[in-house]
Amino acid sequence: MSPRKPSSACSRSRSDCEGDTGVYLHLPFCLSKCSYCDFASEALEEAGGLPAARRYLDALAVEMDLRSASDEFHGASVTTVYLGGGTPTMLPAEWLADLIARLRVRFALAAEPEITVEANPGTAEEAKLGALFAAGVNRLSLGVQSFSDDVLRTLGRIHTAGEAEAAIGAARAAGCGDLNLDLIYGVPRQSLEQWRDSLSQAVDAGPDHIACYALSVEPGTPLAADIEGGRLPAPDDDLSADMYLLAADMLGEAGYGHYEISNFARVGRECRHNRRYWTNAEYLGLGASAHSHRGGVRWNNVPSPGVYTEWLERGRIPVARAEALSARQRVGEALMLGLRCAEGVSEEEIEARCGLSPRAVFSAEIDRLCSEGLVIAADGRLRIPPGKWLISNEVLAHFVT
Repeated sequence: MSPRKPSSACSRSRSDCEGDTGVYLHLPFCLSKCSYCDFASEALEEAGGLPAARRYLDALAVEMDLRSASDEFHGASVTTVYLGGGTPTMLPAEWLADLIARLRVRFALAAEPEITVEANPGTAEEAKLGALFAAGVNRLSLGVQSFSDDVLRTLGRIHTAGEAEAAIGAARAAGCGDLNLDLIYGVPRQSLEQWRDSLSQAVDAGPDHIACYALSVEPGTPLAADIEGGRLPAPDDDLSADMYLLAADMLGEAGYGHYEISNFARVGRECRHNRRYWTNAEYLGLGASAHSHRGGVRWNNVPSPGVYTEWLERGRIPVARAEALSARQRVGEALMLGLRCAEGVSEEEIEARCGLSPRAVFSAEIDRLCSEGLVIAADGRLRIPPGKWLISNEVLAHFVT
């Protein structure tokens, strides 16, 4: 694989590439790799410590400069920013603040943009968070995962339930006004009561948003090896289903709207950045392995932070793969993503955006799903009824192109 020179990825005219966008910045460094994680991340010390991280951030700044000057993104209004990883708060707050400041210079940030940073307990000190909020961060996503120390140990997390509680307190003391907590269910040996207790403690902490994800056992991870070797049982699908339903009941009763299959929020606190993905809107991904979608084209960067850094140091944009999407593909993606949300999708809006109506491409599939009660068609919209969200993957698979 050889480096590519900066070039336009937009398959349409420049005017088609001038709408608003979201920006995702991938910061791949962690204190240690969790046993279930197959994300593009690595332990900071194994990657070369802070000097390697500094080189990476310098490369990220170069990619930001190149992309902001490109036909695809020149003049684009940025409405959401998301610093993810990895654990961004592993790095000095001033480094992250510099990235945000550079973004403000290179792009036109919309009025009151949503700027989110991910953090893990243990890297969420009050002073560091306060510095980030002063730099413009206005939303914090905290990777709690569980309030059970036993479950945390199974996941290979390095924090305790007590440290998670302390991190929530530090966030509020630092002035966090929009807090998300991530939780995981379906963990080997996790009981329904442990999950109930985690949900209860999460609600008691008073976050604005709660994301509940079913554990996915990914090949090649230490967790997968433990299950294959018989050291841990495989997740129980029936128990996971019970946990999902319990979350929907408890969080609904606590006033959290179930606005997406895995996400719950207080009114007006839905994650605007993630909504861009679910509505198939456009976005720019900066950093190793980051994905972008603009002008009918998707592309992703090389996954290795080291290779990514080397390419940018040579002034090259490190795109690993790019694909111009057909109208059929775009309709399929709009349905697969949008049907994850409670409001579903507008058939008219998809046709206006993609040039084809959903029924021109998937008429038989839509009719079948509606007849089986898996999709509801009403008022020009298609949606999956909440009672069928547990088997939503069976629905969404019909729109793979």
